[in-house]
Amino acid sequence: AHLLENVLYELTLNTLWLVLGVAAGTLLLGVSLAWLTAVCHFPGRRLFAWALLLPLAVPAYVTAFVAVGLLDFTGPLQTWWRAEFGPTHFPEIRSRGGVIAVMILAFYPYVYLIARNAFQTQGQRALEAAQSLGLSRWEGFWRVSLPMARPWVVGGVMLVMMECLADFGTVAVFNYDTFTSGIYKAWYSLFSLSAASQLASLLVIAVFMILLLEQQARARMSYTQIGRGAAQQQRIQLHGWRGWGVTLYASVILLIAFVVPVIQLLLWTMEY
Repeated sequence: AHLLENVLYELTLNTLWLVLGVAAGTLLLGVSLAWLTAVCHFPGRRLFAWALLLPLAVPAYVTAFVAVGLLDFTGPLQTWWRAEFGPTHFPEIRSRGGVIAVMILAFYPYVYLIARNAFQTQGQRALEAAQSLGLSRWEGFWRVSLPMARPWVVGGVMLVMMECLADFGTVAVFNYDTFTSGIYKAWYSLFSLSAASQLASLLVIAVFMILLLEQQARARMSYTQIGRGAAQQQRIQLHGWRGWGVTLYASVILLIAFVVPVIQLLLWTMEY
């Protein structure tokens, strides 16, 4: 009764925001990076094709710990900024937006890896067929390539959603209450195994409902593979500012998702 009256609504709302926010963010990052590295040619493409998977090597709670250590009020970034420019208001890192951003950076490789395989399977011929019907490359992506890749993309997003629902370490670092932290507190703080079991049961029911809805939606659609894959066909050449813009985009994602956390961990290791 206590959980129902005081806790369940907040846990449900926080978990819903977290899952939807991380799913949307990983979908945007994963699909865009997968499309660019699978179908297009730009400076550094071969490096980014495998390097963008490296954030999987850093657990999400470790990335969260580094983010809080760097961006908190007492962290080195804000401390240096106050010393140089005086007091300034920074967005609070221990917030819903902070935990969503960290999980997006930690989990986007799930969508990227699966979506990239889907785009490589389709190859350039899917776009050529779309262009022969009067569509531009951008329209061909939205109306041909992306719908054909939907089963793979949704599979990656489902993995991300499962990770969000099961995650405890990241939300604990940010002190952001979700179903997993609620289950932990009900068991180890309230010493109520029955309450923890009830919360866990609600979580499992929600997972099965999501899976059921996706299976029904996928059953109404059929797909046909076209072409031999982008690796064996000519890629879309991105020249000039377009190519370097894509390189900058991929570099920034890789930098904040993997390079900065690893460098900060090494600095802390040498210091302590």
